[in-house]
Order: sequence, then C-alpha cells, then structure tokens
Amino acid sequence: MHHKKDKLQKFKNLKMILANRIRKIRETYNLTQSEVAYRCKITPSAYGQIERKASKCSVETLTKIADAIGVSLPFLLDIHNDNYFQ
Repeated sequence: MHHKKDKLQKFKNLKMILANRIRKIRETYNLTQSEVAYRCKITPSAYGQIERKASKCSVETLTKIADAIGVSLPFLLDIHNDNYFQ
C-alpha cells in the first residue's frame, strides 16, 4: 500500500511542476491568465486552477493552452527544460 501512496505523491508533484512550467511560460510571453483563458475558451478561474495544480487538465486543454501561448505542446510539457521561451 505504501508503494501506491508514493506513486500518487510523485504524480501530484509532476502536476505541480507542470502547472509551474505553464505559468512561467505564460509570464515569459507577457500574457495574463485572462488572456490565455479567453484564447482557450475557458473561464479565468478554470485556467487559474490549471496553473495552480494542473488539475483536471486534458490533453485537449493542454493543446489549447500551448496554442494560446504560441508554443508547441511538446515544449509546454517538457518539465525537464528550464527554458521558457520557444
């Protein structure tokens, strides 16, 4: 059971790292959360949740976010890359 708990924690950490990467990329492109949310056709509140914890974030939504910011999906998802400008 402890092994499952470790995996779940690791997954939560990855989601937080991704959420932070999305925020940093958006900020690098000088976009507000509201601007990206509008371009994605989601509410600013929903977008804010994505940047806080990447919660309930489908591949479709991640694709919309990448398009809205102007980066590729692989670049957006590359959590091991410290570069935030493509």
